[in-house]
Amino acid sequence: MENKVYIIAEVTNVPEAEYRDYLNPMKARRYGRLLRRALVTALKAIKESGVDQPDAIINGTAMGCIENTERMLDALATEGEQMSMPTNFMQSTHNTIASLIAIHMGNHGYNSTYAHGRISFESALLDAFLQIKSGRIRTALVCANDEITPALQAKLQTAGTVCVAEDRSVAVVLSSEKSAGTCKELVDIRLRHHPQNGDTAEIITRELCD
Repeated sequence: MENKVYIIAEVTNVPEAEYRDYLNPMKARRYGRLLRRALVTALKAIKESGVDQPDAIINGTAMGCIENTERMLDALATEGEQMSMPTNFMQSTHNTIASLIAIHMGNHGYNSTYAHGRISFESALLDAFLQIKSGRIRTALVCANDEITPALQAKLQTAGTVCVAEDRSVAVVLSSEKSAGTCKELVDIRLRHHPQNGDTAEIITRELCD
């Protein structure tokens, strides 16, 4: 018998004024804008869910930490391979966000990142959904994190193209069990590939509260 999957917490774009409630300001200085926002959004969702340690942490990101990637490439261009800031390289990889959340929480469970353009979040959500339904895990923290820097925006406008990501941080906690405030059941995630129009996704939920 398959488990049902419930959304027991959902948080989007925590204001910077709340960061101090979740992060040590001195430690946070080492992180870029997206990493700070992603970490706080995830921590707030976990707090609201009442789940101490999720069985899985899964992040969806179309482009990763663009700010750190730009800094790394700029340093390579000006300083060469002996660039003085290796931190930017370490924080530029797509799986940095999910890894940082797990390290901060002391979580040793399943940890994965989906980088699949505009359906990255839905791909991550589908992974968690299927694992909970099959009984492999009971809870999961699923995130969506991307940023659009001024430099990237300028390049996109020059190229006349549309970005596959949006500047946002979202964190949802899924569970096989309802909590007191649970108002949504996650019914299905449908991913579609269109050769001409690209990939699309549909998240199907059922309201449980009046």
